[in-house]
Amino acid sequence: MAYELLVKGGQVIDPAQGLEAPLDVAIDQGRIAALTPDIPCSMAHRVLDARGMLVTPGLIDIHTHVAEAIISLAVAPDQAGVLSGVTTVCDAGSTGYANFGGLRKWVIPQARTDVFCFLHVAPVGEAILPEIGWQQVNPEKMLETIQANRDVVKGLKIRATVNLMENLGIDGIKAAKSVAVEAGLPLVVHIGIDTGETISEDGSNAFTGEILSQLGKGDVLTHAFTKRQGGVIRPDGRVMPGLREALERGVVLDVGSCLGQVDIQVARKGMEQGFLPTTLSTDFTTYLLGAPVPVSLAVLMSEFLALGLSLRQVVEMVTINPARVLGEEQRRGSLRVGMPADLSLFVLAEGDFVFVDAREGNVVRGERLLVPNQALKHGVVVATAPRSREYAQWSADARRMMARAAQG
Repeated sequence: MAYELLVKGGQVIDPAQGLEAPLDVAIDQGRIAALTPDIPCSMAHRVLDARGMLVTPGLIDIHTHVAEAIISLAVAPDQAGVLSGVTTVCDAGSTGYANFGGLRKWVIPQARTDVFCFLHVAPVGEAILPEIGWQQVNPEKMLETIQANRDVVKGLKIRATVNLMENLGIDGIKAAKSVAVEAGLPLVVHIGIDTGETISEDGSNAFTGEILSQLGKGDVLTHAFTKRQGGVIRPDGRVMPGLREALERGVVLDVGSCLGQVDIQVARKGMEQGFLPTTLSTDFTTYLLGAPVPVSLAVLMSEFLALGLSLRQVVEMVTINPARVLGEEQRRGSLRVGMPADLSLFVLAEGDFVFVDAREGNVVRGERLLVPNQALKHGVVVATAPRSREYAQWSADARRMMARAAQG
């Protein structure tokens, strides 16, 4: 038997199988056919030389906005996906039941990246922000959309902003949770009020506390390390009452980085108390494409390496953990034999790198940068255009500026 493709000589990291070893990956008919050391090159029609590279299950970014041309802040799926070394993305609430059809009909079929979505509770999602149409929130139409699109819709999304508090309040969270329970899907809650919104600290804390009491196993808190009001870990390190109990019930902590939605100091203080993220995600939007600091899922993984997580931990947070959130762990998130051949290949660059949280300006320095080299989607090789390479140059420039500033 001759395999169609052999990925040869890489260091495989597959937390789902507890693997971290030099292994070859044989691919046939778009699936993993073998995962073992020293497969002869003669057994494959094509050989991809992965010596010196890390080979992981295809990365999964569960918080993106890829409803391109449907909402203004969305990018094309492949910009957040295969061109960044990511094989699966989940759109986090760009569309609601009233405009989901555009995502389904026009965006998803054009993508090489697999696309899922969390359906927004607001009828037109994030087409207009702050959200509109709260009076048209319709559980029946949400359920109808979910039932007709279960292959794509993997949960419900709602943003716990002042806009929500002033319109539906906690009843909006309860209604969303009720629909999610009936559909058998997770509820994803954005925490942290929007820029320009105002509310008392006591008011935002009380609302977040009520949200935590509503969430259960599999539900997701995104922007877990925000410093904004309504966050679950405050800038001084205080933890919102009820957070630990929510996590013990199985609630997922998602990073949702974007610009200004992760604060390095909040992340550091939370992790020091044992509050590790379950999933790393970018909240990829047009803002990231134009950002002065290049951002990608690989850069975010590198940032959390610099914050003290291990390579195996960060790979787990972008492979099998998000696969479980999506209910897709039998089809992605691992390199088990028989699964679709979705792989990400990286070079682990060593040096002196600067990572920042974009808007807030906090800095952490690290010695490793994950640079995507190629992605394989169902066994088809896609060359990446990773912003990690840009980040390496930006980091060098940033170090020079920091050195000049230190010299006065």
